[in-house]
Amino acid sequence: MAEENRPTYLSPSELGTKDYWETYYARTLAHISNPAEARDEDQQADDSDADSVNDEDDPGTSWFSEHNAPEKVLHFLTRSSFPLSPRVTRSQAVQPSVLDLGTGNGSMLALLRKKGGFRGDLVGVDYSAQSVWLARELQRTRGHSAYHTDSEDEDDSDEDGEVSSEATNVNTGSNELGEIRFEEWDILGSKAVLSPSGKEVSLVETDETLSWFPYSRGGFDIVLDKGTFDAISLAGDAKETRVCERYPAIVRQLIRAGGFLMVTSCNWTEEELVHWFTAAEGSDRFIVWGRVEYPRFRFGGQEGQGVCTVCFQRVVS
Repeated sequence: MAEENRPTYLSPSELGTKDYWETYYARTLAHISNPAEARDEDQQADDSDADSVNDEDDPGTSWFSEHNAPEKVLHFLTRSSFPLSPRVTRSQAVQPSVLDLGTGNGSMLALLRKKGGFRGDLVGVDYSAQSVWLARELQRTRGHSAYHTDSEDEDDSDEDGEVSSEATNVNTGSNELGEIRFEEWDILGSKAVLSPSGKEVSLVETDETLSWFPYSRGGFDIVLDKGTFDAISLAGDAKETRVCERYPAIVRQLIRAGGFLMVTSCNWTEEELVHWFTAAEGSDRFIVWGRVEYPRFRFGGQEGQGVCTVCFQRVVS
């Protein structure tokens, strides 16, 4: 990417470090395991409050929840006009698979399963081991807020893109559908990738394979990124090329040809996000397929929004 064309780098921050996230999720796990000890001595709280964890307290979730981003992404993925919506694929033998990059506490996948009616393989990965342990525990105990709603009883309309009662009834997190899978994986450090033909290749000599990756299908149908590119963009890097420049090409290898990538950001504008992910040229690239609409505001004569979500499609010609 030409220096004069790329967006200006973000300043490095602790939010772009693995240590920050490991420490945060370790504290949350401690809160679940030993709520009385984890509580600050001066804090007055009921035992029932101490035993619970609000998944929206996660910084990786709360930044976006105030803009209702998770629900808006769910709205986008379940409306009739989206090709892989459960409304469209419910009669197909093979259901769309979803990968959540930087899954955090796993709340987005719980939302897709419980309220979205996604019945295919759902996999969440994170480079933080503490994050994966937390996501697995919240999944095991049905601790996510998505499981605490009576969405089966909701009666949403079809045309507005909301989840229908028929969609939610097919997915209540039962064993019949299989558990959501959470795995520790560093997307920037892994050596197992895909060639454009869909066959596994390695960048270096290694026997690494990913048991959860759909190699036979050439990648996932849908890949989600809610704040992961933001965090990567905040990572300090002494190299001339920052990791945020390499990230889009790596992510592209995780998606089958024709599949979709949903990127939600609160650090980049929509224009900058589109530039990062569509700058590459050639026969294998991302194109913009759609956008999620958020309320816009005006400040200092400029119009903007607090968060943006862009849906990209991988095209291979």
